[in-house]
Amino acid sequence: MTTDWQTITAAAVVVATITIFLVRLARPKKKKGGCGHGCGCDKPKHP
Repeated sequence: MTTDWQTITAAAVVVATITIFLVRLARPKKKKGGCGHGCGCDKPKHP
């Protein structure tokens, strides 16, 4: 059984993509608030 380097690379990309999605899914949601730009400051949102 010979495995081309392209097959190994494609499998690695798929595994990396699945890992990234699972990590992002498992990460706790960020608290909505602040200035509305996602910077993490405590400035209230503009109405």
